[in-house]
Amino acid sequence: MSSLFRSARARALAFAVIAALCAPTAAFAQTTAPLAGTVTADGAPVVGASVTATGSNLNLHAQTDAHGTFQISAPIGTYEVDVTAPQGHAALRVDLTSAGTSLTFALSKLQEIGRTSVTARPPVRGSGTDLSLSAEALTRSPASGSLPNLLIQLPGAARGANGVVHINGDHGDINYIVDGVQIPQELNRIVGSEFDPNDISFVEALQGAYPARYGERFASVIDITTRNGAGPPGFIGDFIGGSYGSSDGTLGYHTNIGAGSMIAAFRAQRSDRALDPPNFDSPHNQGSNTNAFLRYTLPTGQNFINFTVSRSYQTYQIPNDVAGGEPASSDDNETQEDLFSAIQFRHPIGDHGSLSFGPSYKRSRIRDFGDPSNDFAFGEANAPGNPGDCGAALSSTGPVVGGVVTNPVANPNVNYANSTCAFSLNGDRTAIDVGGNLDYENRSAKHDVAFGGFYDATHVAKTYAVTLQPGNFLAPVFTPGTPGAAYTVVDNAPNVGHLTAVYLQDSWKWGDRWQLDYGARGDSFLVSSAQFNVGFGQVSPRVKLTHFFGARDSVYAYWGRFFTPFSLENVSPLAAYTLNLPLQTNVATFDLKPQRDSVYELGGHFALGSGDLGLRVMQKNATDLIDDTQVGTTNLHQDINYAEGRIATQTAYYQIPLQRAGRFYASVTHTYSVNKGCETQLLAPCFGAPDDFTPADHDQRVDMTSGLILNDRRGGWFGIDGEYGSGLSSGQNPTGGITCGGSDGNVGGPCKRTPHLTFDAAKGIALGNGMALTMRVRNLFNDRYFVTFLNAQGNHYAPPRTFELGLRLNTK
Repeated sequence: MSSLFRSARARALAFAVIAALCAPTAAFAQTTAPLAGTVTADGAPVVGASVTATGSNLNLHAQTDAHGTFQISAPIGTYEVDVTAPQGHAALRVDLTSAGTSLTFALSKLQEIGRTSVTARPPVRGSGTDLSLSAEALTRSPASGSLPNLLIQLPGAARGANGVVHINGDHGDINYIVDGVQIPQELNRIVGSEFDPNDISFVEALQGAYPARYGERFASVIDITTRNGAGPPGFIGDFIGGSYGSSDGTLGYHTNIGAGSMIAAFRAQRSDRALDPPNFDSPHNQGSNTNAFLRYTLPTGQNFINFTVSRSYQTYQIPNDVAGGEPASSDDNETQEDLFSAIQFRHPIGDHGSLSFGPSYKRSRIRDFGDPSNDFAFGEANAPGNPGDCGAALSSTGPVVGGVVTNPVANPNVNYANSTCAFSLNGDRTAIDVGGNLDYENRSAKHDVAFGGFYDATHVAKTYAVTLQPGNFLAPVFTPGTPGAAYTVVDNAPNVGHLTAVYLQDSWKWGDRWQLDYGARGDSFLVSSAQFNVGFGQVSPRVKLTHFFGARDSVYAYWGRFFTPFSLENVSPLAAYTLNLPLQTNVATFDLKPQRDSVYELGGHFALGSGDLGLRVMQKNATDLIDDTQVGTTNLHQDINYAEGRIATQTAYYQIPLQRAGRFYASVTHTYSVNKGCETQLLAPCFGAPDDFTPADHDQRVDMTSGLILNDRRGGWFGIDGEYGSGLSSGQNPTGGITCGGSDGNVGGPCKRTPHLTFDAAKGIALGNGMALTMRVRNLFNDRYFVTFLNAQGNHYAPPRTFELGLRLNTK
């Protein structure tokens, strides 16, 4: 293991809590919902009963009125609700989603603690296929501890390479909201993840029909409530070891500090198979992840202040393509550092609303360490029979074979015969986001009005040094003074961005049968650097009409406009021009544009036994659709535009609660994601690009998922997840070397590789005293399929079957 990896753990121990406290990104108010109920004794309403809801690091209080009813405006999450009165006591545990919930407590006898699942109405802010997961469901799922594995179980999710997940036909455009704060994602990250799943205690996944408060990313909204604690101090821990030398240890502690509640946790993880390699075997593929987390919530009267900070440090060895000719000794590496902190102040407005505001901060740094001597040896070794060039490597119509792009678009002035181009990247990218927000919400019998705004300032400091080794006939083009010498393209011009948004929305109830959700959002977006200064904006109206047939059945129709800014990490026009030589003869124009969508959606919820069947049909028509492309064969990616994009999804999702907080779910999704007319001259000039609609590289036509969690009386559990995917787009059909193309994507045969069916299973055996023995197997039947094959993401094999054994404890 290189010294870079030996020092990873030591560096990650520096947990910068104090620095984060001083630094103010744009935030949303933490999603709140009405937690309401009725308290009776012997059939009569109980007046003045004391109600306490404990959860999300809070203790919230209310009293019943003359009708025996109460309502608390609370952040989403899991709550223990206790009711006490002279007539008796009752307690329930409830998962509170953005739809809200209404409980019934009968004090005639002591009620045993249990879980109440309320599906009276679909979430106002979401679609027919939204879902929520409690801490119990998250930690007992076979996907626990892995954010990509959790996301792949969402309806319409397709597995990409190295942890990327494509949802609802979009290119990994996932909007993460943590304790009310949207996490900025300014760097073009193609491995790893933005947030550690072990820090999640409750999540609500919104799949569509977004109201005006949500913006920027629209594949899915993942609304996260982080770790929290209640009651006496105690420890939590999870220690796992398994295949490929993997180890994963988490230790957390909860206690009260003054009037507030604090929880801190630390995680250390490593594996000899961290990424999806290009070969069946996995040489040079070690990785590690260390994460530190702290949350402190302080009540001040009826108000509360919530502080969250998380820091992670990840290291990756880039797997070698030995089968493609790359030397086994090649030593390319990448590190990622992320620091996220937020402070949110919340003031309740009676029991029917809230005012929230506060600053947040995000700092992300990605460093790439190339190995030029071996990288260039790789290119030279693959020269015979693989004509290519440096410019064509960025814009070729052919696939990457052994690190060399084939079938370049011919330039009549250049002889490309037996020419190759090898790439080596040394990069250092740091994005810093600061900002602030104000959000207001007020509910009445007929209306739920919300408005707010935020401002976000971003600075992206970058130093790219992309070294190219041109082949025989291209050497004079790139290095006229020194034929055959390596040529380094440097880009160190920082980018500065400003994002501003305001929104206004209302949910208007028309009696018991109809509800109209309507609103508008205004976005503005500015980005500048040494060679460009551009700005864009849009007002996006959205409307949703819902008809309720009863307590559990509804249908809705939705229309909305979306606005998606391009990434703020962009290659400068001069560097783009140099990288595109000799195909581009002038300095590139900075012609990136934000994506603008019109979205049409139909859906609903229907009672099916004791479960809920959700349906969703969506059509998205995009102008200037945003995708990304790879810089040569490096880990550096750059946003590009297609003139048009079309995404259509049809999804059915069934979920049913089981005894002792278990659950069963099943989903099936058909997706059609295509784009047309590449129009970007920055980095990836569209020389020879098809004019007709072609399948996107993240297009997976059929996806099916299903899972089950069964909890036993002794505190143990069994969980199993299954996933089928028909395969992502490929540059080659399964039977021969014919390149795919055409409007149906079927020239020469199917354009998809590779269909797969995988199962993961987990078993927990309760040992008593809050301890459990855990066992897990992933990819039960060892389906070694290509996650991606000859597409823009390269070749990547899925993980093989792995086994894990662990010990879990909870003394809280």
